[in-house]
Amino acid sequence: MQRRNDAGRLVVSVHGEIDLMTCELLSTELGEATKQSPEVLVDLSGVSFLDSAGIRVLVEAHQTAARVGHQLCVDNAHGWVERVLEVTGVRELLARPQ
Repeated sequence: MQRRNDAGRLVVSVHGEIDLMTCELLSTELGEATKQSPEVLVDLSGVSFLDSAGIRVLVEAHQTAARVGHQLCVDNAHGWVERVLEVTGVRELLARPQ
C-alpha cells in the first residue's frame, strides 16, 4: 500500500489481493488514513481479488470515517473487484461523490 496527498485528500493505493490474509493490514492502514485526513480515497486499480473479508474492512472503514465526519470512498475498481462491489451492494455506498 502507498499513501499520497492529492488535492487535499489522502489517496491510499492498494495492490494485490484483499482477503482474509491481508485485511488486517488494510484495516490498520485505513484507520490511520481516516485519522490523518477528512477525505480518504482508496484506489483499487491495483487490486486483483476482493473477498467478503475485504468488503467488511472497506465498509467498516467507511462507517468509522463517517462517525467522525470524515469521508472514505473507493475508486478505480475493475474486473472481478468491481463485480464483487456491485453484487454485494456496497458499490454505491463506497462510490466517490460526483
